[in-house]
Amino acid sequence: ALDSIRYFPMPYDNVMYATINAIDIDNLKTESLTLTIESSSQLYMSEDNMYLAYTKNINEWEIQRKVAVELLEPKLDDKNKALVEKIKLVDNDVMSNQEKENKIFSIITEYVGFLPTSEQDDLADELEAAVKDELESYEHYEYTVINKVSVHGLNIEAVANGKVPGHINNQFSMDEDNDVLRIATTVNQRWSSYGGERRDSENMVFTLDEDLDELDRIEGIAKTEQIYSTRFIDDRLYMVTFRRTDPFFVVDLSNPKDIELLGELKIPGFSRYLHPYDENTLIGLGRDATDTGRQEGLKISLFDVSDVKNPKEITNWVGDEKYAQSTAEHEHKAFLFSREKNMLVIPAYSSNWRNDGTGYNGAFVFEISEDEIELRGLIDHSKGAQHNYGSAVERSLYIENELYTKSYGLLRINAIDDLHAVQDVDLDQVKINGKIPVY
Repeated sequence: ALDSIRYFPMPYDNVMYATINAIDIDNLKTESLTLTIESSSQLYMSEDNMYLAYTKNINEWEIQRKVAVELLEPKLDDKNKALVEKIKLVDNDVMSNQEKENKIFSIITEYVGFLPTSEQDDLADELEAAVKDELESYEHYEYTVINKVSVHGLNIEAVANGKVPGHINNQFSMDEDNDVLRIATTVNQRWSSYGGERRDSENMVFTLDEDLDELDRIEGIAKTEQIYSTRFIDDRLYMVTFRRTDPFFVVDLSNPKDIELLGELKIPGFSRYLHPYDENTLIGLGRDATDTGRQEGLKISLFDVSDVKNPKEITNWVGDEKYAQSTAEHEHKAFLFSREKNMLVIPAYSSNWRNDGTGYNGAFVFEISEDEIELRGLIDHSKGAQHNYGSAVERSLYIENELYTKSYGLLRINAIDDLHAVQDVDLDQVKINGKIPVY
């Protein structure tokens, strides 16, 4: 229903609708709210609130067009002014705002093209000065826009909207604690075709109140690098950036109005995903790298954060195959860890371009403790892969003393103690025109 649609009064580039449904299972009642969002939104949800965030970029070309229209439209002759007004009045169902802007801009540029050369030169100088002034009003060229929706039982309400400089990496870049939103962003390198100071990339951490107004920030972290992974745990943020080495940062968030960078550790490579082992130890999954920043094989690290000002890498495991991949680097649901069983399982895939038979496709099983990581073996899924590229294993889980790993066409059950095969279950594969589709 139209009365259940909400939007924040701001411009959208690629608008879409997100419908949020609340279901009372006991009484079988439902309530819904539809929110206009950008198509590239990231979602993070706490117990009481939902945050939908997306990146808004400041485009110099769009700024130039906007300023040109504002500057030159009043200079049109009466005939063209009347034509522009007619275009503005056209129903949006007939002509979109973008189409209107394009049409008006073409009228202006065509009109200017017939002016004497001296007038064109004067207008060009005036336009360049105006564009420079407009661009200088933007501290940054990219922002993360955040839409906040409160969820309490069947009550769903759009409550706040805000923005911070930079872009987020994924949903783990946001976290809420006591109505305070904590968020980590990377601000990309900034340069302008209109000259001015060039700015290197940098990373920032923000705390925002319940209305998404800024409480505090840390800026200028690891300049020229970008965030590869973040993990908020209680009053701390653990963050990894990368360009050549892996700075592992610890940020104190205990006082949202006075957040502080506590310590950092620089080691080769980087972690794409961070997972808690215990309150003083983190597991990092990512890549090894050379001193020059060239990425190497899969890497799993154990970080000791008991001394927050001096985090340490306790130990690590690095794979031999530099072209290996794991979907767990980007999909945390593919990461299986059990502290009780000292077990870590990740999908693993390697296609050796030399074709010497050393490639593999399956799931790595590791013995892991607070100070050791050892590869126990590979659960092979090569016969269950739907194609020759990409990691076949999608998810893994354990039930009592058996490990289950699932790929597109195969479910394998193995004993946890020695990984011997218990049972293979072939999964029905959907065929289109007699062929298994390749995604």
